[in-house]
Amino acid sequence: MLRSLLDRKLLAPLLAVLITIYGGLLRLDSYVGKYGPLHHPAWARIATTRIAPLVPAIRPSRVHWYPEARPYVGGDPITYIEYGREMRSFYEPHVREPVFRAMTHAGLWALDGHDAGVSLASAAGSTLSIFATYLVGAALLSPSAGLVAAWLSATEFEIVRWGVDGWRDDTFTATVLFSVWALLRFRRKPSFGNSLLVGFACGTSCLTRITAFTFVVPAVAWLLLERSDVPRRVRARMAGLAMVVMGAVVAPYMISCAIATGDPLYAINYHTVYYRFAERRPIDTPMSAMGYLRSKAADHPLRTLDTAVNGLVLQPFVTKWNGFGEWIPGARFVLAPLAIAGLVAMTFFGAGRLVLVALLGSLLPYIFTWNVGGGGEWRFTMHAYPFFLVAVGVAVVGIVRGVLALRHGRPQLSRQRKITAGIQMAAICLTAGAGLTWYFGMPWLVLREAIALNESASIETGGRDRVFYRDGWAAPQVEGITARYGVGDRSTIRIPLPQRRGYDLVLRLDPVTPTAPESVDVLFNRHLIGRLRLSWNPERVGSYRLRLREEIVNRGSNEVIIIPSSVMPAAAAGPKLAWLDPAEEVGVRLWYARVIP
Repeated sequence: MLRSLLDRKLLAPLLAVLITIYGGLLRLDSYVGKYGPLHHPAWARIATTRIAPLVPAIRPSRVHWYPEARPYVGGDPITYIEYGREMRSFYEPHVREPVFRAMTHAGLWALDGHDAGVSLASAAGSTLSIFATYLVGAALLSPSAGLVAAWLSATEFEIVRWGVDGWRDDTFTATVLFSVWALLRFRRKPSFGNSLLVGFACGTSCLTRITAFTFVVPAVAWLLLERSDVPRRVRARMAGLAMVVMGAVVAPYMISCAIATGDPLYAINYHTVYYRFAERRPIDTPMSAMGYLRSKAADHPLRTLDTAVNGLVLQPFVTKWNGFGEWIPGARFVLAPLAIAGLVAMTFFGAGRLVLVALLGSLLPYIFTWNVGGGGEWRFTMHAYPFFLVAVGVAVVGIVRGVLALRHGRPQLSRQRKITAGIQMAAICLTAGAGLTWYFGMPWLVLREAIALNESASIETGGRDRVFYRDGWAAPQVEGITARYGVGDRSTIRIPLPQRRGYDLVLRLDPVTPTAPESVDVLFNRHLIGRLRLSWNPERVGSYRLRLREEIVNRGSNEVIIIPSSVMPAAAAGPKLAWLDPAEEVGVRLWYARVIP
């Protein structure tokens, strides 16, 4: 028996189960720390009063949980508690899809009606996602890659924190992962059984969040279009079966919504009200999600494109990686580059490309609304995080394999393989170049578009401001707000103005210290437009409005020069500028500039 357990084929799944159990214990510890122990039923009392107190011995001592003053209030969890109690049938028409409502209903039953049932539901989804991460990594590359990813998923404390708060995003994460695992199995062998698995897994994901169609359809299409040893007609027949099964799983809910509300996509379209309200758009008439996106694209095509690209390739990635600091401070600076390397490596083999298609497709519902209201909350891209962790596993395994290959002699690649690899590397370099051009150059076009539409537009300081703040500025610094310090005797701002006409320019800036500099001269295209006497208010950044006369405005690029009356060494400004070279001469602190047509 022991020998069979230690068999190579069973060892990795067994380790994955143990990692999943450990991740579940961390989530139990998080729940008790934030919500307190449960006293009934008996199994919950044992878990929260006898098992949970043992967990601090096996997790970092720097982890601290803080009690929730108002549990579940202020978001979806409190409504899911209500929805779970009200649920009468699985496919009943509702503004929320049925899977997480059903899990909450089951959690409430399991905990004798206690509100913590919604935490049990989300913790179940969060814990299942650990094992699902292993399955994806193992199917994508190897069990070792899956184990690395599963361990990271189990121990990332940002995931652990969210995992017990009663959101459906943990469950959605698990369903996306199981769906991608099923798609990877189908890719390897498009059999009857794998077709059923794909249909059921993808259908469950759609019934958790109906927008899952955005990754299912592209992924299935990719399976049909890519080159394969399996004849396309066989893949098409099996994929058709998978879609029929998915339709059988999803259709009853959509039909019930259509009968009750007239809209089979009620769960999507209803929520445009929230985003329209956040953008101060009219909400008195219904609007579908597609209609909402079309209106945004029609009003501001460049801004919509920039928002979409940012939400697709940047925001989901850069907002992650903080939850490993409790284990190893600074771990993000190792893991994030490994993830990038793994994502790049995944473009070189078919299974990796399938995963990337599914990942990008899963982010489509997020990319247009991440900067609207609460649309950028961390949880909305939670489902992407395990794929980044799988990429870390791919990179780690790839590095180990590369080292071992070098030790045993460099492998010889065929001429065709070399040509293919060269083409792929060229494509990656071109993509990276296009990405850098977009990242640093697109804000210029977006600002110009807004001004051309006769809108006020702010030139904010931050990571993408280099196209505006070119000369005489230190790097952006977060100090409650993000600001730039002028260095040297003058600092330059470049502004795109689409028409030669009059504008107002508002500068939000402060002196470096309460008393110095006393004033700044402002030049616009080498014309003096104002001498500003600076004031100091520790609670509010100064605001100064200047007139740009039509005769001094250029159509296209324009230059604003800020010249402080005095500068001082950074060391003289006190500890707030300790990050600068002490000898660096600084003049003003700028929050943003604003152009008003």
